Amino acid sequence: MLESTISGVGSIEVSSRDTQSWIRLSKREIGQPAALQTLYPGAAGYSIELAASKLGPGFPGFQAYHTSVKVDDLEYSFSGDGIVIGRGLPSHVRMADKPQVLYMGLTRISGEDLKEQLGRFFKRGTYDLLRKNCNSFTDCALFFLLDSRLDPGYRGLEQLGHMADRQAGIVQAITEGGYRPNPNADKFSVEFTISEIDKIKSSSAFGLR
Repeated sequence: MLESTISGVGSIEVSSRDTQSWIRLSKREIGQPAALQTLYPGAAGYSIELAASKLGPGFPGFQAYHTSVKVDDLEYSFSGDGIVIGRGLPSHVRMADKPQVLYMGLTRISGEDLKEQLGRFFKRGTYDLLRKNCNSFTDCALFFLLDSRLDPGYRGLEQLGHMADRQAGIVQAITEGGYRPNPNADKFSVEFTISEIDKIKSSSAFGLR
């Protein structure tokens, strides 16, 4: 018998009896998080990593980050060109510091699925540095792939966006005076997008709920 623990889910016991496998989730009986799908027969396993680089100067209690996700060897990031795919970590090349790369888990959802399903929300020309940026995409991508969310500590730019009117000086320092709101991002909401992604994952096409 194999027993393991996954954060936020609890212990999982796997046993074989008469060539049949069974799985018991001790804390969550309803639904199967995407990260657990690799335990089921016939499910492909894709390795998911989070990459984060410091962006611009830090201030007391504040640090902006550029983030992206890797599905196996391919990076998925969001910019003015929409969802961009590259081998390695090309979106971090111009950053001053080496990116921090964190292993996040395994999923049966492919990078192709990620691009196809999230592409409707993160289109070319809709990027906004403070309101719909790389971290917005990474947050949604992690939820789609693993039922996880981006740590709020990486979302300093969005926090800055909420107080931009009161902290205009900090905004200009971070962006070197180049920030201009993108009207194509006016109606974007991370939480609404997360709810729409949850509906997609609950559909018969995915069957992950």
